[in-house]
Amino acid sequence: MSIESLKSDILVVGAGPAGLTAGIYAARAGKKVLILQGRSPSRLGIPYIIENYPGFPSIESLALLDLFREHAVSFGAAIRAGDAIAYALDGSPKYVTTKDAIIEAGAVILASGKPLPKERLLDGEDRLVGQGVSYCATCDGPLYRGATVAAVGHGEEALEDVRALQAMGCRVLWVPGKSGGAADTPEAKGLEGQDVAIRRDGKIKQIRGQAKVEAVVIESASGAETIPVAAVFIFREIPAGPLYERAGIALDAKQCVAVDREQKTNVPGVFAAGDITCGGQQVVTAAAEGCVAALQALIYLRS
Repeated sequence: MSIESLKSDILVVGAGPAGLTAGIYAARAGKKVLILQGRSPSRLGIPYIIENYPGFPSIESLALLDLFREHAVSFGAAIRAGDAIAYALDGSPKYVTTKDAIIEAGAVILASGKPLPKERLLDGEDRLVGQGVSYCATCDGPLYRGATVAAVGHGEEALEDVRALQAMGCRVLWVPGKSGGAADTPEAKGLEGQDVAIRRDGKIKQIRGQAKVEAVVIESASGAETIPVAAVFIFREIPAGPLYERAGIALDAKQCVAVDREQKTNVPGVFAAGDITCGGQQVVTAAAEGCVAALQALIYLRS
């Protein structure tokens, strides 16, 4: 897979009400705006009726999200599918990496929604992000050629990435963590014995290591087993919190991005808006924060 190089004046990470509103204001000001839409849907992407958004006594959430999207695109904002997997924000320009692109931007607005709760992370995952814990096989797989790596996930993406890791020369221990998924398909069974072992009966409970990944603990009906691995590739929703922390973004005790009244983070040129800041947790407050973040990003670019 080739990696594209993209440039934008303002990169917005997230395509919910906060991110799309930021895109509306930034694009209307004549800036080149790229909005990154991750695989995890906005809360508006879950069908329900909204009765408290100003101007709409009653509107279906998906319809409102479509209006946000159409409005942003009408001013020239581009929307691209992809999850951010790495950030380099301390400097100018700033860089955000997805599985298939490196995006350069003058300013970044984080609007990726409410952070993944800590309890949903594997034990040791957040501590070892970038030190063997990866969310991108094509990006980091070549670093572990000839080594044994663990893979976690049960969807079609996991199957494709396990196949990619095997093709790169890794020995793969695939722990899907759930039955009935892609690991039970004929395609997956065909990989077994070709440097791919599938542990359908267990779940990874812990990732061990000090400065880097050293092993995983797999729990099954027969008990717990510690298996040495050089890396752990996780194929599911990407937790924003650990990635932000690694990029130098300050989080509060609830793993919310800390911002001031102007939606500024502690990193110059990086702003945050919406549920990720744990503010009002409402569509109207998310949109308002997206507006403020965009206006402040425009000021930052002029400075």
